[in-house]
Amino acid sequence: MRRRVLPVLPALLALLAMPALAAPAPEAAALGEQLYREGRRADGAPLQALREHGLTVSGRDAACIQCHRASGMGGAEGSSRVPPIVGARLDAPGQAGPGTRARVAPGLQRQPPGGEQRPAYDREHLARALTAGIDAGGRAMDALMPRYRLDAAEVAALDAYLHTLTVGAAPGFDGRVLHLATIVGADTAPEVQEAGAGVLAACLAERSPRAGAEAEAGTGAPPWVLHRWTLGADPARWSAELQALQQAQPVLALISGLTGPDGRGAWQPVQQHCEHEGLPCLLPQGPSIDDRQPLRWTLAFNRGVSLEASGLAQALGEPDEDGRAPPRRLHQIVQSRDEASRLGAARLAERLAAAGAPVHVEPPIDLDTPGLGAAAAMAALRTATPDEAWVLWLDGAALARLAALDAPAPQARVVLSGERLAGRFEAVPPAWRANVRLTWLWDRPGRTRARLALNAGRWLLSHERAPAADPALLQIQAHAYSACELAASALRRMGREVGRAHFMERIEEAEEAATATALPRFTLGTNRREASSMLWRLRFEPGRDEPVPDGEPLSPP
Repeated sequence: MRRRVLPVLPALLALLAMPALAAPAPEAAALGEQLYREGRRADGAPLQALREHGLTVSGRDAACIQCHRASGMGGAEGSSRVPPIVGARLDAPGQAGPGTRARVAPGLQRQPPGGEQRPAYDREHLARALTAGIDAGGRAMDALMPRYRLDAAEVAALDAYLHTLTVGAAPGFDGRVLHLATIVGADTAPEVQEAGAGVLAACLAERSPRAGAEAEAGTGAPPWVLHRWTLGADPARWSAELQALQQAQPVLALISGLTGPDGRGAWQPVQQHCEHEGLPCLLPQGPSIDDRQPLRWTLAFNRGVSLEASGLAQALGEPDEDGRAPPRRLHQIVQSRDEASRLGAARLAERLAAAGAPVHVEPPIDLDTPGLGAAAAMAALRTATPDEAWVLWLDGAALARLAALDAPAPQARVVLSGERLAGRFEAVPPAWRANVRLTWLWDRPGRTRARLALNAGRWLLSHERAPAADPALLQIQAHAYSACELAASALRRMGREVGRAHFMERIEEAEEAATATALPRFTLGTNRREASSMLWRLRFEPGRDEPVPDGEPLSPP
């Protein structure tokens, strides 16, 4: 079957010889970025292109970023390799990327792909590739490559933008060593720091390439070093502290991270810093990922209390497991001094409003109000009616303080945040258990410890680090180990073509088998920024210490 060559090509090639048509570089690069990332032309009209069999694609579906990625370093679509198109690579003859040499049976010779044999691209070659699907060596390109309808100024704009994409020079890479960082809080307990930052540092040091002939020759992945950044007790100052730390020692990425005494403290100022600075922030351990903000540079195990809020908004709009109609009023009890507690309550109210749920959300009751919080909350719980729902965003200590006063009314519908309880189910008093439900973001209770001990325990024991007896500490150990394996794999595959966007793209290619987490499944993909979006609802059964699933898991948006 003959490939269709767009009729604009001869005229376009002639126009490209006229330098007067080239837009000034800044304006051209801005238009090129718009075409590349959004598939949108200067007048706002969608970019048009033809695929095989005459299929037309347009707009975002035709945008270069869909296959060549934000970094311009490409990757793969199915079994087809998508080549890099950053300016420096286009300006040089084709070459094999690191790790792309396939094994060949004895006696056979591998024929390199056309992209590895081509000469360098000039503007005319680029125009021909974009509009007719012919590469710089005169060969037909893969059918995956669209044939675009572009004028000369647009080709020049794309060319200008591709030359703004660079790899090999990025913050945190000095040409010899690649610098990474992890975060701990000044108030984080020493045993928690050791479980998280200590495990991470030992694992990354072990996985780092060794300085040697490859590093000296500028081939292979560079060695890396991990810095421990300690943030003060006041989250309001973290933005300035992070700026100062980054200025003193630039890093490519933040790996893992713990704040607060138990490692589950505030995180939103760090998340905001990462997104604002374009700094990859990989698998922090905290529960308060704010999904109201775009997540481009933050990759989380899950969204924590934001995911719980989404699941609760979905569940509260339906009859419950006992067949009772959805509640007409929602009460929430929070700890205002706790970031995750505040975020969960705010997110649930927003989700219910966005869904148009016919439930009136009362102002939250603050357990941190001096003298009145716990007493007011228990007085209301004692008189709760069947048409009300209560969601308690409380940690184990706060729940114990409330439970010491009394128990809710027998008909009360009470939901506890399993994420705030951090798996400490013993904090739920027996007198509460009949009418309490919990949200849960991890593997089924009873299986989580076995999963972590199996997947991370072997590495811990082989490095003279006993798996922690405390389930919360064991999860921190295992998740630090997982963050190490994920980061090390991506860094090695990235090689010396260092870039922050390129690093995130290699992270997205991670496989579930490479992780040792409390999640039942670890799934990533293009632009996916949470490894799991699954949520269980749990209930207590008589005679059992741990709750059991109450129905099938939810996967809320």
